[in-house]
Amino acid sequence: MDKNIGEQLNKAYEAFRQACMDRDSAVKELQQKQTENYEQRIREQQEQLSLQQTIIDKLKSQLLLVNSTQDNNYGCVPLLEDSETRKNNLTLDQPQDKVISGIAREKLPKVRRQEVSSPRKETSARSLGSPLLHERGN
Repeated sequence: MDKNIGEQLNKAYEAFRQACMDRDSAVKELQQKQTENYEQRIREQQEQLSLQQTIIDKLKSQLLLVNSTQDNNYGCVPLLEDSETRKNNLTLDQPQDKVISGIAREKLPKVRRQEVSSPRKETSARSLGSPLLHERGN
């Protein structure tokens, strides 16, 4: 029986050793696939970044071109700042005449306020030609 038990132990050990080798092989294969997937994702992201950088460069050159042509034109109207845009309910997509009318509307109340705050003519009884009470003959 001892011979039989020895053979069984050898077979069990061999099966255990084979299972460990299979496990190690599977771990290495999984790591290799993960590495390949990461490398593929990195390549795709690098391509995407390259494409986006190309688009950014094209947009910058277009912006420089637009800015240089606007510098040569004297009739340019500056863009409204964000707070002015919200206050006048204007967007940058609206035509230039609406932007100009929005600026005019903003300035109009200021002119009216200046008229109201300017010194008024005296409206006392003296200025109306009526003598004051103490100036009247008793």
